[in-house]
Amino acid sequence: MKVLARIILHQLIFAVWLLAMWVLYCTPACTHPIEHLIAVPFAVLIPTAVIMCRLATSPRFMRWLDE
Repeated sequence: MKVLARIILHQLIFAVWLLAMWVLYCTPACTHPIEHLIAVPFAVLIPTAVIMCRLATSPRFMRWLDE
């Protein structure tokens, strides 16, 4: 179950990354793609890391992984 949860989380992170890249490069609002390319990892990965830390300390989530 831990492996499955890890795979699902990796896929979700990748999906959010693709969505962020699509928004930054395929919408007319983007005027500075290089700055956005530098900012995207911080905008996506830092909140993801915070969520993962909260999940890792949650007893309910740990019980779900053990099932």
